[in-house]
Amino acid sequence: MSRRRPRLLLDENIGLRVYEELKRRGYEVQTVIEELRGASDEEVLRMASSHDKILVTMDKDFGYLAQAYNPPGILLLRLRIPTISHRLEAILRALQLCEELYGYITVVTETHIKRRPIK
Repeated sequence: MSRRRPRLLLDENIGLRVYEELKRRGYEVQTVIEELRGASDEEVLRMASSHDKILVTMDKDFGYLAQAYNPPGILLLRLRIPTISHRLEAILRALQLCEELYGYITVVTETHIKRRPIK
């Protein structure tokens, strides 16, 4: 049984280099930087929902907004040192959960992955 790769929408704070590397690795990924730069958090969540994409962000405010906007999923990076390589490594670790990212807020630190249902 093949596992479906999550479709991703990267918040502006994730950066273009991470976007380019995920795209190079074959992930279906969009970035707010290119498509909705400067958008409100609410607009970003609406975009994630309308495109059925997991929102990847370092902004914990999205966790609070998730109940109201019910996005497909949120991948929240909580890294002490959020370098490009650390952001990419954390995302790739979380992506091993595949379709299990849908319906959850998934918090990724350097050492742990925690999930809680959005609803």
